[in-house]
Amino acid sequence: MVAINILLASLLITLTSAVPTRLNLNRRAGGPAAVPIPANCTVKNPLPTSTSPSTVAYAPAPSTTSAYVYSAYYYPFSTNQTALFTQCLEQCYGYGNKGECVAAYLASNVPAPPLFGSPGGQLETACLMYNRTLTPADFVVASPGTYTDARCGNIVC
Repeated sequence: MVAINILLASLLITLTSAVPTRLNLNRRAGGPAAVPIPANCTVKNPLPTSTSPSTVAYAPAPSTTSAYVYSAYYYPFSTNQTALFTQCLEQCYGYGNKGECVAAYLASNVPAPPLFGSPGGQLETACLMYNRTLTPADFVVASPGTYTDARCGNIVC
């Protein structure tokens, strides 16, 4: 009986360690750790300033996808955008090696991309993180009702 348990345990270890290699999956557990941004860093808002009514919302332009590092979608149950934006910024700061993620964007009513068999399109609160600073030219006017309550910050240390 002991021999069978040892055989099964070694088979299980072999199979579970081989799966990421065979399927070409990256090992990771959850999103980046939220690391507080130090006092010697500043967060600068690159969103365009609008002279239009305050109902104008800005979405990342298609050109920002080449700078994309990581995104996380949150369920729409939270109404505390300030807390979510702080978490988004701190997760960006904690992503990878210091300085790898330098800009974070948070908005509500963002159409989710198709992932894991889902067709996408449902509106969610999204935190998008980038590996380069963003400028006002990196944003376009969003379709009405999407990308609402947008906040963005470049982390400069």
